[in-house]
Amino acid sequence: MFLDTRKADVEAALRAKVEVLEKENLQLKNALVSHAVIDQAMGVILAAGHLSPAEAWDALREISMHTNIKVRLVAQSLVEWGATGQICTEISTELERQLCGRRITAGEPEGSL
Repeated sequence: MFLDTRKADVEAALRAKVEVLEKENLQLKNALVSHAVIDQAMGVILAAGHLSPAEAWDALREISMHTNIKVRLVAQSLVEWGATGQICTEISTELERQLCGRRITAGEPEGSL
């Protein structure tokens, strides 16, 4: 009887551990996908604005903050824009504002995309 109870406890603990590890694995897979999309979006910003990677990340964060759209979703929109040429007005407007602001800071003329 004692061994049966002990075995059941061990099995329950193992099932709980497997469940925790499966959740963690799913979170890590989702994080990898999000990071890849964010990296691609930074590439779009780099190309569009002739910025450094650090400036592209700052621009992406600023776009997210000023539009109140999660960074991952802004990044996804920018990647789609790079592929389709279509982007929502809110993100487009903020992207242009970010790029123009950074060009002026860098001393570049305002209209040079």
